[in-house]
Amino acid sequence: MAAFLPESVTDARLSHALSCWQRWRGSHACPARSDVEPADLDSLLPNLFMADLLADGRIRYTLAGRTVRDQLGFELTGLHADELFAGGDLDRINRIYGELRGGNGHVSVQRWLRQGEPVMRFRSLLLPLATDRRRPDSMLGFALYERLDGRPHEPIDHIRNPVTIEIEQDTRLQFV
Repeated sequence: MAAFLPESVTDARLSHALSCWQRWRGSHACPARSDVEPADLDSLLPNLFMADLLADGRIRYTLAGRTVRDQLGFELTGLHADELFAGGDLDRINRIYGELRGGNGHVSVQRWLRQGEPVMRFRSLLLPLATDRRRPDSMLGFALYERLDGRPHEPIDHIRNPVTIEIEQDTRLQFV
C-alpha cells in the first residue's frame, strides 16, 4: 500500500505509529482524526502533536503532548508555525507541511548543535489526516528527543533560542 522503503522509518516507536496510521486509514487516502485510537499509541502520547492545515496556507498547532511541551519549555497549542519559525526554518516547515497537504508523510532525523556542540538528536514522523479521508486538512506528528549533552531535564527551546540543525535524514513518505 505504501510506496516508500520501510527502512526510511528506523525508530521502532515511529515505525509502530506508522503501522497504526496505516491500519486506521484502511482503504482510504488518509485516516480522519476520529479514526485515531489513542490506546494504540499509549507510550507515544506524550510525544504526539497535531496541527490543522488551514485553507489560507497557515499551520496551527492544536495539541502537544507533555514531552513536546517539556522539551520546548512552553505550550505549543494554539500557535501558528509562522509565529514560531522564520527564514529558512519556516521555508523548510512550509515545504514539509506542503507534502502533508499532498497526502505524503515525512520522517526526519536531526542533530541540534549549540555553539558547535551537539545537544539533541530529534526524530519526527508527520502523517496526514483528512476529515473526508481524502484531502488532508490536519496532521498527526510524533517528536522523539534524545539529549546528547547529559542534561536530560533542561528544556531546549530551539525556537526562541535557535540551534544549528544538521539534517541526518529528511525523507518524504509516499502512500498509494
